[in-house]
Amino acid sequence: MALEGTLQDFALVDILQLIGMQRKTGTLTLIQGEEVIDVLVQDGMVVWAAPADEIFETKLGRILVSRDLITRARWDEGRQIRARKGQRLIPFLLEGQWISPRDLERVVKRLVLETLYRALRWREGRYTFAAQGQVDLSRGQISPVGTENILLEAVRQMDEWPLVEKRIPSLDLVVRRSSRPVYHEQVPSERLAVLELVDGRRTVRDIAELCDFGEFDAYKGIADLLAAGVLKLDRQGEAAEAAVRPVRIPRRVPAWLFAVTVMAVTLASLYFQFSRGHDPLYLLPSHELAASPVIQARRLNVAARVLPRALDRYLLLRGGYPDDLAKLRAEGLFIGELRDPWGQPWNYERRESSYRLTSPGPDGRMGTADDQHISPSWRLD
Repeated sequence: MALEGTLQDFALVDILQLIGMQRKTGTLTLIQGEEVIDVLVQDGMVVWAAPADEIFETKLGRILVSRDLITRARWDEGRQIRARKGQRLIPFLLEGQWISPRDLERVVKRLVLETLYRALRWREGRYTFAAQGQVDLSRGQISPVGTENILLEAVRQMDEWPLVEKRIPSLDLVVRRSSRPVYHEQVPSERLAVLELVDGRRTVRDIAELCDFGEFDAYKGIADLLAAGVLKLDRQGEAAEAAVRPVRIPRRVPAWLFAVTVMAVTLASLYFQFSRGHDPLYLLPSHELAASPVIQARRLNVAARVLPRALDRYLLLRGGYPDDLAKLRAEGLFIGELRDPWGQPWNYERRESSYRLTSPGPDGRMGTADDQHISPSWRLD
């Protein structure tokens, strides 16, 4: 089995699902810019995922040292000896008892899974899957993890990541406590663990690496505490940079000039549009405009983003797509109207391993058996 393409055409979620369902063995290579991640799969189960050795070892060492599982001097000494012997890092650490096998296994498994979760958030890049009889596990391995479990966690993270990213603009900002009092009995245990790591010097990234329950959940905990006003991000560096910028004293402009300018530009734009037979603000009735495939496609594409996500969640939960869209509501996966932008019921057809979702359109005739001539943006297969 050979797979190759771009993540824009075939999402990583779909690739892992296909590999898991067919219980394939081989190496999945993911490339985004200069970053390369190798994912090793044995019988449809993920047993390893890591970037280049140097990047992986640097992050592993930083986490082990920050958690006091090994000293910095001891870590550097071990890497030098390992390089002279030409051994792989993880087998070397285990053989020489440089660190507790249990601690090393826990940290390595977390690094492997978080590498994969981060790759699942990629929106662009390339992939190649090479089927093999046996994968090379000399770099290391974790206990096999089913792709369905990885995808369930990935869907959760992808849904919540935009909000986390909005509240935390940079992982390198220092986290500080605010003056708001905290009643510990009202704070979940994971949030308390995050709170105890805030010392006014650690960054968001530092705190996440110290948490045992996972990097993403640490970011989410920080974001939730920021929203509650318990924590704040230190922007002193940005403020200091702004303070040294030269300040220009604006010339005094009459207040009425701005209002007159805006009105003149608006009227000129509307005149130009109407003179060309367009109605950009939809002020005039126009059957030609209402029937424009471009406008209809835009409306449909916006409305159709939610349903496929609910269908994918159902797939992950139940192992297949539903027989009808009503089951999405029964599972609590969709609470909106099961209708297209024109109020028509969606045309939904379950297939063996996929589905077909079409819109009847404003006149109720689109998406029928003769829809082979409709642009793919109107149809979700």
